[in-house]
Amino acid sequence: MNSRSILLVESIRKSFIRNTISMSGDSIDERYHIIDDLDMEVPEGKITALIGGNGAGKTTLFNIISGFVSPDSGEILFRKNDKVIPLTNMSPHDRTRLGIGRMFQDTHIFPNMTVMENMLIASSETNGEQPFVSLVVFCREDRVEKKRISKAREIFETLFGQESPLWLKRNEPATSLSFGQQRLLGLARLFMGDYSLVLLDEPTAGVSPQLIPQIIMIIRFFVESQGITVFLIEHNMKVVQELADFCTFMSHGRITAFGTPEDVIGNPEVRKAYMGV
Repeated sequence: MNSRSILLVESIRKSFIRNTISMSGDSIDERYHIIDDLDMEVPEGKITALIGGNGAGKTTLFNIISGFVSPDSGEILFRKNDKVIPLTNMSPHDRTRLGIGRMFQDTHIFPNMTVMENMLIASSETNGEQPFVSLVVFCREDRVEKKRISKAREIFETLFGQESPLWLKRNEPATSLSFGQQRLLGLARLFMGDYSLVLLDEPTAGVSPQLIPQIIMIIRFFVESQGITVFLIEHNMKVVQELADFCTFMSHGRITAFGTPEDVIGNPEVRKAYMGV
């Protein structure tokens, strides 16, 4: 594993069974490899964009990295404090505790919670979940809760300003926010965790063009001010070119190009396969 990489994906394969109809009309189950002997590394302290067509396997790769899908074979290694840790058999919540955060393609906001509660539940600090333990450490938990609220407020003010809609609506249900504001909330929640790597699945998808510069600013803040590594799936090539340090192209379950955004997006094979030009 390269000493400058935070994540190594090595020889990963993932297949699914799909049902097809033959020319004779017979129903046939066939194995389809959505990830096929994939190798890649994510450079530490940088922003790496993953691009590729629909069905290329990008979200499946994210699901494997974060532990929601198990690969058929292969290995994933994560570097933390100069120690290389195998992830392959680790549960999703253990990967989160290790320092891997994720924002999904949809907002994944808890609709019955307030905006502030959505922030607090994402905190890396635990609050005694066992009733008897909670009674013993009540005073400590009260201090932890105040610390969480203070941290959430600081995040809102740093990212959005003191009079931002997210702060003004902090005690309202998260569903009172627009889709774009919910996406901003999803990004802000990641600052509540103690993450060294965050996976962002199409962070600009479905939001108004006016919000995209703000999303770009937040993602840069992850890296430049917090030292967090960002690995993101993105279809907006302008965003990739403006934001990413490195770009990876995925096609038919494999990584077929890696380099700067200009090199990858300008690659004739990538342009033909992905952009049809």
